[in-house]
Amino acid sequence: MNRRILAMAMAGLLCAGLAAQAQPRTAVAEIRGCTDATITGRAQFSEIPSQEGVKQVLVELTVRGLPDGKHGVHIHQTANCTPCAAAGGHFDPGPSGNPSVDANHPFHSGDLVNIDVQGGYGVLLTLTTRVTLAPGPLSIFDQDGSALIIHEKPDTYCPKGDVPDCAGGGRAACGIIEGVEK
Repeated sequence: MNRRILAMAMAGLLCAGLAAQAQPRTAVAEIRGCTDATITGRAQFSEIPSQEGVKQVLVELTVRGLPDGKHGVHIHQTANCTPCAAAGGHFDPGPSGNPSVDANHPFHSGDLVNIDVQGGYGVLLTLTTRVTLAPGPLSIFDQDGSALIIHEKPDTYCPKGDVPDCAGGGRAACGIIEGVEK
């Protein structure tokens, strides 16, 4: 329970810091279980500039109903969750893109860190510079959009190369990433 309170406090501080800056581009994904309807959650994406002028995307994810433990989290290449496999491979636009789930891992643009679930509840706060919400080659809002996938297992980041399931195995939950109009 203390981890949940700490995560909520961290999210509040991050959001307060964002509010002081220019309005960031934002997007959301409503998370639903692939085969288990009790899995629900929400992800929010906020694009913010760094002090160096590099675009960063803050990812804030909460989920309920997953088994306890770590679960891989990735942005996938297609905005389709019906079925969850329709989201395609990991988002990896290039320059030598390879959306294969276990190949080119952990260097896909859509690779994020694992979420740790305890008591059926998980919170993830992370920054990535690998994607953008703005138009351009790294935009997750390309022609067919993108989805957020939470996997059944942890992502080991494939230290032994292209080994089956090293990127998290099967898909537990999916959410289509949609832009939020301000």
